[in-house]
Amino acid sequence: MTNTTTEFRVRRQDLRKTEVAHTFAEPAEGQVRFAIDAFALTSNNITYGAFGEAMKYWNFYPAPDGWGIIPVWGFATVVESRALGFAPGDRYYGYWPMASHAILTPGKQRPDSFSDIAEHRAGLASAYNGYTRAKTATVADDARYALFRGLYITSFLIDDYLPEVAPGVTQVLLSSASSKTAIGLAQALKVRGGVKVVGLTSGANADFVMHTGVYDSVVSYDAIETLDPSARSAFVDFAGNEATRARVHRHFGDALATSLMIGATDWDSPRGGGGDLPGPKPEMFFAPSVLAQRIAEWGPGGFDSRLTAAWESFLDSTEGWLEIVRDRGAASAEKHYRDLLEGRASPKQGVILTLLDA
Repeated sequence: MTNTTTEFRVRRQDLRKTEVAHTFAEPAEGQVRFAIDAFALTSNNITYGAFGEAMKYWNFYPAPDGWGIIPVWGFATVVESRALGFAPGDRYYGYWPMASHAILTPGKQRPDSFSDIAEHRAGLASAYNGYTRAKTATVADDARYALFRGLYITSFLIDDYLPEVAPGVTQVLLSSASSKTAIGLAQALKVRGGVKVVGLTSGANADFVMHTGVYDSVVSYDAIETLDPSARSAFVDFAGNEATRARVHRHFGDALATSLMIGATDWDSPRGGGGDLPGPKPEMFFAPSVLAQRIAEWGPGGFDSRLTAAWESFLDSTEGWLEIVRDRGAASAEKHYRDLLEGRASPKQGVILTLLDA
């Protein structure tokens, strides 16, 4: 058995610089080696890179000398176990490195899940340290689970959070409306009802965003000022473009009830120029913190039942627009990563990758 791992690394301070590295490591007593057979690559992973330092995303899978490994959501199979309760062939869903393999240190185990208690993950958000036994029924189900499950939890939590911080709003504005987490939130808002859901996007993606069927209206970034400035609104920012955020704040002013910063799909946009903005102070929304709060309030069972009902409704809504694309190898990962980084990726596609050899 070979214990070589292929890693796709990026420079922490320059996401355009990448390398493919090969490392060798054997699991120690109490550890398990996994082969990562399917992971999703979406604009959310670019956010992990852009916020890698601030939100400690680089810390989950350390790399040397200023390099970082972007975490991904997907499935992996046990190939070597030196821990009780794990056998070759066992398959788990969770938060993996962009690599061919990973070695985890299982801690507390439940019948269908475990947590990684590796020393370097101590103090990191516990939501990212949990792994669940795979239960999906088909390969297509695996793909949709990898693509959306981790992202949809954020969508679900924002939908739950908005009435608390923005009561009485009549519309919710979502930037980067073509991103998968934004689509998940838009669908949840539509199901809940009571607000108009407005997708802000580039002109090139406007037709696709409308085609998803989850937005009440779609407005290109250059037409933000055509919106009614008196409408009581909430702004959910997945793009992270400071100029766009400033325009929204200046257009709506005190009519803006809340401004949540979620992601950085527009990671390379010019910084600065926002200054002191009218309306509410932009607030960083960190899903793991809200997740922990809701589990404490509702109990694990209560949270799971609410999430499951919402999740199944969302999956049904993707049937009309999602195109699953599968690819393999480091060169393919490089291509899809750069397409996302430079804004060339098709929003209708869901990319599923593996760095394992054929």
